[in-house]
Amino acid sequence: MSSSGPTNEPVVLNLDSWPKLTWVEQKVLGAIFHKHAGQPFSSLMPREQWAIEGLSVAEANSSFAHLRQQKWIESVHKSWGERLFYIPASLMETLTIAYAQRVGITVKQDINLAHVIQEGKSDVAGELLHLIAWMGREGLPLTGKGTIHKKSVQKLSMITVLSSTDFDGLGIRYEHSELYPTHVAILLDLLLSLNLVQKSDGRIQIQDHQLKKWLGLSWTQMHREIYQACMERYGEVEPALQHFRYQLAVLVPEKNIWCRIANSELKPRIMGWLYALAGWGYGEVGEDQSGDLAFRWLIDPQSLLYREREMVSETEPSGFYMQPDFEMLVPPEARPDVIWMLEQCAERVTRDRMSIYRMTRERFVWALAKGRGLREMMEFLDQYALTGIPENVRIALEGWGRETVAALLTVERKMEATEASTGTEAPSKLLEEDVLTDVCASTFYTPDNQGLVNVPEILHGLERDHSVIEKKFSLLGLEEIPETWYKEWRRYHSSTARQIAAKAIEWQTKLGIQQENCTRYLIPHQVEGHEQWTLSGWYMLDSNEHTSETEWRTFSPSEWDTMRLILPDGVTT
Repeated sequence: MSSSGPTNEPVVLNLDSWPKLTWVEQKVLGAIFHKHAGQPFSSLMPREQWAIEGLSVAEANSSFAHLRQQKWIESVHKSWGERLFYIPASLMETLTIAYAQRVGITVKQDINLAHVIQEGKSDVAGELLHLIAWMGREGLPLTGKGTIHKKSVQKLSMITVLSSTDFDGLGIRYEHSELYPTHVAILLDLLLSLNLVQKSDGRIQIQDHQLKKWLGLSWTQMHREIYQACMERYGEVEPALQHFRYQLAVLVPEKNIWCRIANSELKPRIMGWLYALAGWGYGEVGEDQSGDLAFRWLIDPQSLLYREREMVSETEPSGFYMQPDFEMLVPPEARPDVIWMLEQCAERVTRDRMSIYRMTRERFVWALAKGRGLREMMEFLDQYALTGIPENVRIALEGWGRETVAALLTVERKMEATEASTGTEAPSKLLEEDVLTDVCASTFYTPDNQGLVNVPEILHGLERDHSVIEKKFSLLGLEEIPETWYKEWRRYHSSTARQIAAKAIEWQTKLGIQQENCTRYLIPHQVEGHEQWTLSGWYMLDSNEHTSETEWRTFSPSEWDTMRLILPDGVTT
């Protein structure tokens, strides 16, 4: 399960910012991204690994400081003072594109698909609404141990289209796994981490204020919030798997395009994530004729990303088709607030691409008793019943409304008992106009929120590091050596040349050598001998100081005419 660091405003950097980095900064950031992805690290790579990149340690350290200044790298403090560094989650998509070739592309477009092996289910956003509505009616009290009663767990397991088999491959861990099936644990964990419910006063309680904002979102915005939570909480932390998950969303141009997954080594664990995405309704899993995994998004992947957080307009009229038998056929484009209203006044029969709700007397009276006026209910049906309300249905609903006064006393007693156990407000208060504004500025998913699933708290809850980062990279003792050592190409006596080489090793910088107007660069490692000394290290294979091709060589000072220290850009005393 990947971490994104302490809760704070996402860093505003994008692909346009990346080319503005220096060549060395791009190399250092690429090496860190490749090795760690979004996982924290406490130190940079050793000299040998930087040399393979064609960089000295001094160059790496200097560029790392610049990357921190520019917010490509963030840091936190542990309680005992140790500092952890990480790439913010909001930058992972940009870097996935910038370093796709370096990391290795594992997601490739491929239209030659043999067959589907796992169909996508109905989207999880609708399932969360269904679950919240059920909780509002039935309540969800906790036992003295802080767990949900077994009968309630069984009911939760049955009222959703999700199943535990959808998530077998995730390997998630959570307390009371013997009580909660995996799909129930994930649904409850999502509600908790999205701040839609919380544990309070011996029950799981709906957060009415947050729910009001949630109902003002579009399906696209809900899908994005849920997807970010799923990425954070249920994806394995191994960098290679993080790279795959981001490539799957970033490198696929649109939905309904099959992509082949070219990574057999991680296939079982990748398959677990793809099956989970199908369970959440984000896509479908397939297999081509050669047995390679394939996947296609059922939701536009670009809409799930940080860099696409602009407001999405979904103002097209949508509704449902009311049938004479009191059933309502609900197409997938019906808005969340419409679905929420149906959850209050009707029973869900099936949920698929086309869902079916049935208006029943019990549910209709329940909604009226909870504060919905008969006029309000009829106006809702008139507005969203796309082909109108059948006359027999209208007559029946108006009759139920007139009978409600007599039934209200009985129903109110039941509602009072429910409110005592759930702490919820009447549904009539959950769609007031004044709370549906300015919802796009809300952030629902909070990594620090305590859910049911055990998310590694490597960064969560730690104090963000606000220390001032030095603008200049310093080399200790630079003022004690002659400036000519690093400013001019010169021929030196053998003993002085040895001192310069030793200083390059001490500072872990590059060394430049010239012979017959041919310039070469190397990353020195060791000086051996005194009068007849040799220098070994990583040799840059062409004359470009920023080449990545190196090989190990040993030199004697007779192999060059002039030399100088190559210091990182911006170095100071």
